[in-house]
Amino acid sequence: MRIRTGIRRTTTQMLNHSRRRTSLSASRRSSLLSAARNNSGLQNSRLGMMLNANSVQSARLLRSNYEKLEKSATSLKEQTKLLAEKADVGGKDLTGTAANVVQHYNDTMEGLRKSSGILNDYYRQTMKEIAASNKDKLEEVGITVRKDGTLALNKDKLAEADAEKVKAALGASGDFAKRMQAVASRAADNAAVSATNAASQYTSSGALTNSYLSRYNFRG
Repeated sequence: MRIRTGIRRTTTQMLNHSRRRTSLSASRRSSLLSAARNNSGLQNSRLGMMLNANSVQSARLLRSNYEKLEKSATSLKEQTKLLAEKADVGGKDLTGTAANVVQHYNDTMEGLRKSSGILNDYYRQTMKEIAASNKDKLEEVGITVRKDGTLALNKDKLAEADAEKVKAALGASGDFAKRMQAVASRAADNAAVSATNAASQYTSSGALTNSYLSRYNFRG
C-alpha cells in the first residue's frame, strides 16, 4: 500500500509540475504574441506616416507646378493681346512686350511639360504647332522658332522690322495672336482647376498624417 501511495504522490507531483510548465509556456507565448502584435502595429503606423508624408510632399509639388503654370499661361494670354494691340497701331515700343511674350511662352511650355497629362500635352503640342505654322512670319520680325518648339527674340531685328510685317505676324487679326491667346486661356483655366484639386489632396493627406503622428506620440 505504501508503495502504491508513493507512486500516486510521485505521479501527482509530476502531473502538477507538467501543468505548471505548460501554463508558463502558454503565458510566455501569449506575451510574445502580444508583443509581436504591438510591434507590428507600431511598424504599420510608421509606414503609414512615411507613405502619407510622401503623399503630402507630392501634392505640394504638384500644386506648386500647376500654380506656376496658371500664372505663366495667364501672362502669356495677356501679353500676347497687348503685343497684338501695339502691332496693329504701329507702336515703336514693341520689344519689351515681345520679350515678355517669348518668356511667358517658354515658361508655359516648360510648365506643361512638367505637368504632363492628356490636356496639357495637347496644349503644349498646339502651342508648338502655332509657332511652327507662323515660323516664317515670326522670323521676319526677329522671333526665332527653335527645334524644341521654344522661342527666341532678336530685339534689334524686331525694332527695325517693317510695320506691316509686324502687324501681319503679331497683330490681333493674325493667326499667331488669335490662336495663342485661346490656347493660353484654356491652359490657365485647366491649371487653376488642377491646382485646386491638388490642394484638396494635400489637405486630406495632411490630416491623415497628423492622425498617425498623434497616435505615435501618444504611445511613446
